[in-house]
Amino acid sequence: MSSNQELYTYRAGEKVFLRKQPDQFIIRALPNELEKKMGITDAKQVSSSSSRVTIRTTDLEPMMSRARGIAPAHHAYYVADMNKEFLITDRIFVTFREPLSSEEVASFAGRYGLFMKQAYSNRDYLFQLTNQTGMNPVKLVVKLTEQEPLVESAEHDLNYRMKKYQMMQPTDPSYLRQWHLHTRLSDPEFDPRASAQCEKAWELLGNHGSSDVVVGVTDDGCKLDHSDFNSAEKFAGWGYFTRSRLITNVDIDGNSDKMYEEDHNHGTSCAGVIAAEIDTQLTVGAAPGCRLLPIKWESEDSALLINDSKMLTALNYIADKVDILSNSWGGVPINTWADLVTRRIVELAQTGGRRGQGILFLWAAGNENCPIHHTASIEIPYTNGVEFREDESIVWIGIGDNHTNKFENNLVGIPGVMHVAALASTAQRSHYSNYGTGISICAPTNNVHEYHRMPVKGLGITTTTGRGVTDSFGGTSSATPLVAGIAALVISANPDLTALEIASILKKTASKELNLEGYPKTPPASFDLDTSWDVSPIAPFDKGDFKDIDSSDGTWSPWFGHGRVDASKAVEEALRFKER
Repeated sequence: MSSNQELYTYRAGEKVFLRKQPDQFIIRALPNELEKKMGITDAKQVSSSSSRVTIRTTDLEPMMSRARGIAPAHHAYYVADMNKEFLITDRIFVTFREPLSSEEVASFAGRYGLFMKQAYSNRDYLFQLTNQTGMNPVKLVVKLTEQEPLVESAEHDLNYRMKKYQMMQPTDPSYLRQWHLHTRLSDPEFDPRASAQCEKAWELLGNHGSSDVVVGVTDDGCKLDHSDFNSAEKFAGWGYFTRSRLITNVDIDGNSDKMYEEDHNHGTSCAGVIAAEIDTQLTVGAAPGCRLLPIKWESEDSALLINDSKMLTALNYIADKVDILSNSWGGVPINTWADLVTRRIVELAQTGGRRGQGILFLWAAGNENCPIHHTASIEIPYTNGVEFREDESIVWIGIGDNHTNKFENNLVGIPGVMHVAALASTAQRSHYSNYGTGISICAPTNNVHEYHRMPVKGLGITTTTGRGVTDSFGGTSSATPLVAGIAALVISANPDLTALEIASILKKTASKELNLEGYPKTPPASFDLDTSWDVSPIAPFDKGDFKDIDSSDGTWSPWFGHGRVDASKAVEEALRFKER
């Protein structure tokens, strides 16, 4: 064990070893404030209210001392032996072993110099550290976990910079639109086995989905006045975060214009894949008759700025308002939420939602060509190794330190939570699609070589964007809302189904008639002679064959999950359930 692994904290009940970055610190101030007050011009925003500053190692401590005169500041931490940031805040979650009286909670807070921010129950609280705490959040979490008899668990309210799982490669504008909804396209790069068969599902239903069904989508916003969403009741609600506050359509200061920012079109495209209306001149979603409830995270460049307490706020808001929640974002290699978050998701999947039958949670599996939940015997890259320049050129920068043998996601295995992988229009696994344990199902989307080094076949997805229509949406970002829309059709067919039954139907009826071929490994190039780093998919996930895993939902593939989502078969099964 290396010396810097002696620094540790706790996350989701597990000890996590950390390292301090010797030339970085985090401060609760935004870059423009740091430029004005400290002359720092290259700070990087890492949350809605904080920034990361990189300076010379010898200047770190003096600069941090100076910065603390402006706002709370602390060292920048990374998960040991990984290039994975661990963005602590000055807030911690505490779960007490037994319910405490308000006086006992106040006494506990006073003993540790804490300010109580929020009570989630009579055992679960969010506290903020103060200057009187006398230790940093990492040390406090360890102390409370290991030494405080009142505490069952303590962990950080982490910040996350979540990737929007979209592939932004150019697409031939002659591609016919909506191939993922039907099988009528004639194109050498389209295999009808890739279609999700939504058109057939509409025929079985006799409609395009019920307006009683609401799909939530959390992303970078949604253009509410887009002509693909122009019916009067298309939105069951909406909300956007301003720092820690979620402002919604029922708040007196709510402003629908703030749901969309120019050039932040990812969430609008996801909403279009789900439920773009069929009576418009633009695109059609999987469930055009169903309604939407978008939640807008704050964002910086391509990252969504999320933390555990914001996630709890969003979950509590949608708890009784949606039937499905679609999330086209995430992170690897470590994606672990606070225990309070996972417990709330477990609860809502069982008893939440508009119908009290549970919310189906859908997450994009990711686009890094790596596992999402696995410990391997070899190092696996989790980056594409390229940099996209402002002039739209692509530069190879290499894999660097972005590789590990441990991938962890603590949403894997929760009933009612599904991770969606990517299927190309050739009915072959999209090269970039993440794989392995935790993959529930796959859905049609685009294809691109993860490392941008080889041509691969595949059509893009045509859907809504801020300025009208795009033919180049894709990634697991597009696959996930497609499954969400199809789940909405299933509920439209049979509103009595629980979220767990819907998940089971989607998996049981998924098609396994797919192209199981893999891809050749990345060849050497003059700028990268040794490509031995290209190891994915790794054993035991190196084949896409469907195998018996003793699941009541049928056979499973590490590439495709239980198969390609089939709207027609799923709706047919939902209707059959209704007749029982």
